[in-house]
Amino acid sequence: MTNIQTNEQLIKQANAHYADGNYAAAGKVANTVYDNDPNNPEGLFILGMVAFKLGNHKMAIQLIEGSLTIKPNQANVLFHLSTVLQSNNQIENAEIRLAQALKIKPDMVEAHINLGNICFGKNNPSMALTHYATALKTDKDNSMAHYNIGVIAQRYGDQTLALSHLKQALIQKPDSAPIHMAIAFSLLITKQFKQGWQEYEWRWKLPTNTPRICPVPRWQGEELANKKRLYLYTEQGFGDAIMFARYIQWIQESGGYVILECKPELLLLFQQSNIADMVVARENGDESPPNFKYDYHIPLMSLPSLYTHSLATIPKNVPYLKPKPSDATKWRLRLRTGSELNVGICWSGNPEAAANPGRACTFKDMLPIIKVPGIRFYSVQKGTPARELQITQNEQVVIDLDPVLTDFAQTAACLCNLDLLISTDTAVVHLAGAINTKCWVMLHTASEWRWLSERSDSPWYPNTTLFRQTSPDQWDTVVSQVCLELQKMVSENQ
Repeated sequence: MTNIQTNEQLIKQANAHYADGNYAAAGKVANTVYDNDPNNPEGLFILGMVAFKLGNHKMAIQLIEGSLTIKPNQANVLFHLSTVLQSNNQIENAEIRLAQALKIKPDMVEAHINLGNICFGKNNPSMALTHYATALKTDKDNSMAHYNIGVIAQRYGDQTLALSHLKQALIQKPDSAPIHMAIAFSLLITKQFKQGWQEYEWRWKLPTNTPRICPVPRWQGEELANKKRLYLYTEQGFGDAIMFARYIQWIQESGGYVILECKPELLLLFQQSNIADMVVARENGDESPPNFKYDYHIPLMSLPSLYTHSLATIPKNVPYLKPKPSDATKWRLRLRTGSELNVGICWSGNPEAAANPGRACTFKDMLPIIKVPGIRFYSVQKGTPARELQITQNEQVVIDLDPVLTDFAQTAACLCNLDLLISTDTAVVHLAGAINTKCWVMLHTASEWRWLSERSDSPWYPNTTLFRQTSPDQWDTVVSQVCLELQKMVSENQ
């Protein structure tokens, strides 16, 4: 048997090991091929993919490029090289390699989808849609192409088109949590609440969410008479906890005893608001079972599925949170020092949150707002984005409250003494809404479902006004609208 015949058999073996996820065995066999023939393109490619799977991206790129040097026109190899390059954040090179693959094989579905993803990431949605549509011409049922078109349609506010493609994606992948969650988004934003909440339960199938394991039944709306104990626990972000805490009052009115578990940063706020019969905190990463007795449990964000199937059934019990009176007095003495309006600003949520780029702006975007005369501006921005204040080079322009806003209880006491809060979609917006402080929210075109669409008010927060982008990532028109309304507010105050 010749070396060529031996290498062909070995490559088949290596491919089989690789397909089974046995990368060590695949690499061992491919190394034998390399020993027999260092210029074997298939052997180099397999070694490169094994290196990639084992986390050595630099070696993977060298080996796969070596394969292409020996045998240039390999569409499949070019595609996989682009994947490695993307993982190594070499986006421009990845784009070049995908274009080369498509020149060799124009109907390569995977290459069109990945190139579409790169275009979307570079804020070129029209070109992304072209690639996804081309992929569907070859594979009309391709789930990823349908899903991606649905996501882009959501970004531009076309929920009908989004649902059409997302439902097509679901046919091929009925157990895909991201697809179900995307469908939930479109249903909720179009006020199809009953179906939307059902789809929203798929959040527990996402790898980032871990459902709470409890030894008692999940509450399905059963009577809680005679002070049966219901264990509620918050999830996801601070804003979510604040927003859905409104439902607790209805449970208490039915006779139930409510135990609310929250993050430590919310503990004092919820306790002083008497939002539940008992409020406890759970540290991040603490998976120990509760040390109290309870009859039922339910995550806080699942309560709307039991109560809200239309706009008419959203609880209107605002304000349902409140600051501590002594804290409110302290902040009143601190902030109410003249005749100017006191306005708070905030431009970003948690920078680490995946959703933040689709909500936040920069402090620089807000500069025209702070130039409106007759106002004393306070920054209630928390975390690293607060450093952006330094670009003003003048501490008197905006007063930074970050160091003294130690938790949400203090922030609530501060907000209740402001004439207005101007913010992008952040937790502080929900806090302002929950204590009924006047609030203007600057929204991206792809705003969260809770803000619905094509309206400037919020059924969740009656003292909140919404200012929406007309084009993705363009804050100029939003800021201009806010400035005009702010000038009117100043005139009325004089």
